[in-house]
Amino acid sequence: MNEFQPLIDQLYREQILDARAQSLERRFLGTFEITDFAYSVSRDGVDMQFPDASLEERQRQWQRRLRIQRYLSEEGIYSPKRIPAKE
Repeated sequence: MNEFQPLIDQLYREQILDARAQSLERRFLGTFEITDFAYSVSRDGVDMQFPDASLEERQRQWQRRLRIQRYLSEEGIYSPKRIPAKE
């Protein structure tokens, strides 16, 4: 265990408690915010990797990444690490 693990665990616990305290509507809106953020990070990554490509080519590359991610998810190849809640 590294020296920061207790702090990391505490921050994670606070995030979970905050999320549980949110209304259903706020949680629902939060999913859109997270999705928008993830898409923007992905698009920015394509822009950085292909700086000289046309907008059309960058959009094709981004759509390709989305197809790959969907495939991995549907096939169960990638599954996010699940951290058990502390009691």
